[in-house]
Amino acid sequence: MPENHDRPEFWVPDNPDGSGWANVDWASVTQGSRYHYQHGEPLDVARAERPRYYKVVTRLETERIIAHENTYYVAAVDLADFVGELVWHGGDEVIWHIEPCKDPPVEAQIR
Repeated sequence: MPENHDRPEFWVPDNPDGSGWANVDWASVTQGSRYHYQHGEPLDVARAERPRYYKVVTRLETERIIAHENTYYVAAVDLADFVGELVWHGGDEVIWHIEPCKDPPVEAQIR
């Protein structure tokens, strides 16, 4: 089965190196903006090169709860599932920012 990037209808890069800019059209909050794309490393290489942990900060504020931020430390292998869980079940808790984290605090009890 051919890769999608080998089929012109799925992959029309702006630049000879396979990178470029494309319009975002799948979410109303980002429609009209553009995202940058480029070829990635093979999956095993990409996994080895990314940070082992991420710090995810959320903000929670309601009429009944004063504004505050929650900080979660998440292993890279769990990041997508964690973010998906926040999106689907977070309610008033919204993602504030996500950043790489070299060494989570011991108190986080991350495995």
